[in-house]
Amino acid sequence: MTVKFKTLLISVISFLLITISTYTVFNVIVFNYINKIEIQSLNNNFEVVKSLLNREEIAMNKTAIDWANWDDTYNFVLGNNKEVFIESNLQDTTLKQLNLNFMFFTDTEGNILYSLTGNLESKTKDLLIENLFNINKKLNPIMSFKNNGEVHYGVFSLNEKFFIVSAAPITTSDEKAKSNGRLVIGRAIDESLINYINSIIGAQFELKEITNSNESNYTIKKDNSHITLYNSIQDVHGDMSIGSSISMKRDAYKLGKFYLELMILIFSIALFLIFFTHVIIFNKYILKRLRKLNEFIDDVAITKELTARIEMDGKDEIKNIANATNKMLFELEDAYKSISNLSYSDKLTGLKNRAYIEDQFEKLNKQENIDYSIIMGDVNGLKLVNDTFGHKEGDRLICIIANILNDVSSKEDIIARWGGDEFIVLIIDEDYSYLSNLVQEVKSECIKVTDFGFKISIALGIAEKNEGSDCEAVMSLAEERMYRSKLTEVKSSRNGTIVSLERTLYEKHSETEEHTQRIKQLSAKLGKKINLSQDKLNELELLSLLHDIGKIGIPEHILMKPGKLTDEEWEIMKRHAEIGYRIAKVTPELAHVANEILCHHERFDGTGYPQGLKGEEIPILSRIINVVDSFDVMTNKRIYKEAYNVDYAVKELERCSGTQFDPVIVNHFMELLKNDDIT
Repeated sequence: MTVKFKTLLISVISFLLITISTYTVFNVIVFNYINKIEIQSLNNNFEVVKSLLNREEIAMNKTAIDWANWDDTYNFVLGNNKEVFIESNLQDTTLKQLNLNFMFFTDTEGNILYSLTGNLESKTKDLLIENLFNINKKLNPIMSFKNNGEVHYGVFSLNEKFFIVSAAPITTSDEKAKSNGRLVIGRAIDESLINYINSIIGAQFELKEITNSNESNYTIKKDNSHITLYNSIQDVHGDMSIGSSISMKRDAYKLGKFYLELMILIFSIALFLIFFTHVIIFNKYILKRLRKLNEFIDDVAITKELTARIEMDGKDEIKNIANATNKMLFELEDAYKSISNLSYSDKLTGLKNRAYIEDQFEKLNKQENIDYSIIMGDVNGLKLVNDTFGHKEGDRLICIIANILNDVSSKEDIIARWGGDEFIVLIIDEDYSYLSNLVQEVKSECIKVTDFGFKISIALGIAEKNEGSDCEAVMSLAEERMYRSKLTEVKSSRNGTIVSLERTLYEKHSETEEHTQRIKQLSAKLGKKINLSQDKLNELELLSLLHDIGKIGIPEHILMKPGKLTDEEWEIMKRHAEIGYRIAKVTPELAHVANEILCHHERFDGTGYPQGLKGEEIPILSRIINVVDSFDVMTNKRIYKEAYNVDYAVKELERCSGTQFDPVIVNHFMELLKNDDIT
């Protein structure tokens, strides 16, 4: 038997003995005492509950006597002042003021002369009458007055509903007149009263009807969290027909259990210290070296640092184990490099793959002080190439795009194939201008490729760290912007929606196609002039194509009318902004520019339509389209007017700057005109 095994055996036996002894002491002494305290507390609470209910019964009885020993009540039962008494005293508010649920006035034979039941359900009211005033019922406080004039009060149960009732003989205030009837009043033991009792006793109190004699026995039940007392309460006629339960949390038991566990823990620590003292010499020459080896292996397991090596002195078996460990790590390191190269690389392009990027995302999410950006790309026309020329050519297209991304990016950028025709560029610590230039370089390089008989392209979307909560959120935003950009790409399958809408608009109005193309070119130059971001430029291009899409909902005789529109026709024409908004809103590919379509006829001074927005309340893209659209309308011929020269259009823009147009945007547009940048 080895020393290590002996030491372990002694520790286990000692721990078991201490644990068993401690548990026995606590169970016999402490827990028995706690059990007595809990039972005593339950009994005390039960007495408090009875006292509280008795107090309510006495208060109810006092109210009954006050009303029964009253001349007006006595005369009311005789029928002398019936209407006046009812009008003055027996309204629904009476029950609320007296904290009652019902009042019954009867003659000496138990016949109900008048009842006030407030909000009692009809079914409950009928059951009350049947149980209180039926001579054949066991409980009959009314009929009990045939032989005496005593007051009855107590708890009364009715189909699991409980009431505190009181019945008093009706007589005059001096109590000299013979009783001419009975007054029965009652209050439900409702949730508010139960909650009040619970707040007093600090436990959970409940009532229930007893259906058999066994349920009336004094019983205590308990589990790890609660201890409950079941006992019966005397009802109004003296029977133990009402059951009660009081449930308390076993805080003392839990505290005792906690201290038991704490003591066991303390004993365990003490046992460990004793064990450590016993084996200190063994530890110095054997265990210490084994611990060093064990800690090294644990560190390698946690850090996964396969280049680590351990130095161990001596010439024994432990030294041999250390050498074997170093040799194993060397072999693992070599194998890991090969596996990592395969698992983190895309076989087709040689770029990093999705698994590598996800691993980088996980690392970046744990580092708050590193700024990063993500460019998401999707190759346009890959399906067309695959279907037309075969998947081999499709793979070649993917490789060409991969090479372009790799060539234009810096060595610090991480380029990966996300999957299929999607790529990701992960960029660390670069500003937006770097990202924008990178996107433009990629697009420029794509234009240079002529191997496929058409211009290849890739839709790109940019997102920065401060725009998302984590890498996944930033990537999702980049992906969303990529798809927006894809809308304006000619070979994109998503472009079908725009093409379809444009075709419908062109068929509706023969001048629209030329007009929208001019607006597209002018607005793009103006957007770049005022330094819009790439995703905003993409939105502006889409808006320039479809800002008048609502005109497909305008009658053709108004749209093509050569003369001036009437007031009624003009109101119809103005609706095209709202129609365009609704079309874009229900079209997923256009929803992000719906508000800009709605606002492209708003005026800077707030007099535009349809919402009367003012100044910067108007989206900036709508303000740009307003300037460019107005300039194009003035300088080109329409059905209802001739074209004006550029000088006239410039004067109009300057005249309306600050009223119809944003003055800042007008100034930038004028600079483009002066530099001949829009011809």
